[in-house]
Amino acid sequence: MIRHAVIAAILPLSLAACGSRPDGETAAAATNNSSGNYLAQISQLNEKERNGVLFRAISDAGRACQGVTRSTAGPELQGNPSWVATCDDGTPWVVSINDKGIATVTAVQGTTPRAG
Repeated sequence: MIRHAVIAAILPLSLAACGSRPDGETAAAATNNSSGNYLAQISQLNEKERNGVLFRAISDAGRACQGVTRSTAGPELQGNPSWVATCDDGTPWVVSINDKGIATVTAVQGTTPRAG
């Protein structure tokens, strides 16, 4: 039951795209969770649930992705955790999320991302 509440709080993260940044980074802000604690909630998710959150961030950032098939912990970026999310077409993205729900989506260096 608690897991469903966490999913209900995170999946509708509604990470609305905020436009492009130089370097091909895109930030997206969560608009649906008034309690904050995004990182604690994400840490409680299993990989499949986390993939759904990361897919939403990638999609809302305007990147081409029809679904995330896997995700692994990535390097800390600007003090925030990140994950390398691989889309179903094999394109990897680095998604970093801060505790306010702001996600930054960046192409993995050496790959050619497709626009969404």
